Amino acid sequence: MKLGIINTVVILFLGHLCFGQLKKAYLQNESYTYDEAISAFETMSKTFSCAKMVEWGKTDVGRPLHVCIFNDAEEFDSGAISASDKTVILINNAIHPGESCGVDASILLMEELTLRRKEFQNVIVIVIPVYNIGGMLNRSPYNRTGQPGPVECGFRGSYQNLDLNRDFIKCDSKNAFSFIEIFHAYDPDVFIDTHTTNGSDHQYTLTVITSQISKMNPVLKQYVLGALEPTIYTNMKARNKEVIPYVNTVKGTPDKGIADFMETPRFSSGYATLFDCMAFITEAHKYKSFEDRVLHTHAFLEEMVRFGNENAKDIKGVRAEARKASLMQSTFAGAWELDTTEAQKLFFKGYKTVTKTSEVTKCEFTTYDPSQKLDVEIPYYRNYKAKITVNAPEYYVIPQCYPDAIERLRANKVELKILDKDSLIYGTYYYVEDYKTVNTPYENHFLHSAVQVRQVKGMIQFYKGDYLVSTTQRSRRYIVEVLEPQFEDSYFNWNFFDNVLQQKEWFSPFAFESIANTWLEQDLEMKKEFEKKRAQDSIFAANHNAQLYWIYKQTPYYEKSHNRYPIVRID
Repeated sequence: MKLGIINTVVILFLGHLCFGQLKKAYLQNESYTYDEAISAFETMSKTFSCAKMVEWGKTDVGRPLHVCIFNDAEEFDSGAISASDKTVILINNAIHPGESCGVDASILLMEELTLRRKEFQNVIVIVIPVYNIGGMLNRSPYNRTGQPGPVECGFRGSYQNLDLNRDFIKCDSKNAFSFIEIFHAYDPDVFIDTHTTNGSDHQYTLTVITSQISKMNPVLKQYVLGALEPTIYTNMKARNKEVIPYVNTVKGTPDKGIADFMETPRFSSGYATLFDCMAFITEAHKYKSFEDRVLHTHAFLEEMVRFGNENAKDIKGVRAEARKASLMQSTFAGAWELDTTEAQKLFFKGYKTVTKTSEVTKCEFTTYDPSQKLDVEIPYYRNYKAKITVNAPEYYVIPQCYPDAIERLRANKVELKILDKDSLIYGTYYYVEDYKTVNTPYENHFLHSAVQVRQVKGMIQFYKGDYLVSTTQRSRRYIVEVLEPQFEDSYFNWNFFDNVLQQKEWFSPFAFESIANTWLEQDLEMKKEFEKKRAQDSIFAANHNAQLYWIYKQTPYYEKSHNRYPIVRID
């Protein structure tokens, strides 16, 4: 008994000595540099046997990605952690390094966990100290306009100038591949990404994005809305750190209503949701002090860890049930629109808006007056409606000539079977009929959207070495989301298959003239449609090449592969 007391005293002494040496940067309105942040977590790892710092994968700037793990049982093997009956929580920090309050908050959290480890025996906490290392190294006092601290901070863009919170499907960065490896290795039950937001002004220091409930697994949705979310909100309010859903305005200012943010799988939380992980984004309010932002973020992390610790059995049970439901799910939605027909009432603490005349431009503008508090009930739109739904096939067949797609599927633990011989396969395939593309590059791509497809059934030639993907596996939802071209964050929309959109074979008008005439003479139905189009479209009738091209597309000379999506469904 005395020995146990002595050991506890020694641990507490070493702990207080350790944390007394750690710089509390936020108290001086400063943020940690990358080296300082890593050093702080390494110090905890070296001081406490219940914490361990691990290098895991590379990043674009050459530095390794780290995770710092807390586990009272002192078991840090990823396989053991993913199989544990404890709640596993993954916290990601500094994906936008100008929004770094999560770094400081996570250091405070680790301090509490290691010093009071016996209070947290049913939870494992894994922290990525700094995700966007390239952006963290790019420090400046000018990276966050109008933010009252820290004095200096990192930059939003990565070393590649990517927004890494748009990279979880396309994976242009090494960071994303490393994150995916971490995510699947530890298989977290809860994921939290820490951020800071601007936009409107209001009284709250912290807002929260719960991964959008309309696209959440119904089993998880029931648990999140019925237990997890209300508990966190209630406990934060009891700590005088009240939170509110992320202020995503629908008509300019919050007093007119807010809506859930639809974070598709390009975002970290949307990605995590594909694997039945309960995901959240903390959005500290940019215009509050850095210290307050850190302390509110820490309080949220602490409450989530406490909830996970106290409800591990329920969380594990709910998640197992959700995974069974996902394997049985037949219909998937891939594009969404806000449902404005139904709104909850939300009590909102904001500020009145006022109109002022700019001293700079001499024009009028709308701003917020913090001296005039506005406590009002507003509509809160929580639901979205599916615009596109598809039934999952039994299999997809993917040509081996698309290694980028194959690499990302494998990274996400998708099981692939290699065809051992050339094969004619009967299935359903798509022709891309229409789509929109951004006019300027978006995150290193010319992103497509509003894709419309036409389904065709038939035989398609595949070859030895091509891939067969069963949808009856844990990554089922991920597979459907990335391989259905009309889904918002599909591989197609991220330009993985743009090659099929370009026609390869053409004709010379002078040489095709006689061929076109022969086809019209032999195919009277084609000729009838051709003459009808000429009669109805004067511009067409006056364009020699357009008329020949119309005929060309009706003949076998026109390549069947043009606009044909290369992946086949076996239903």
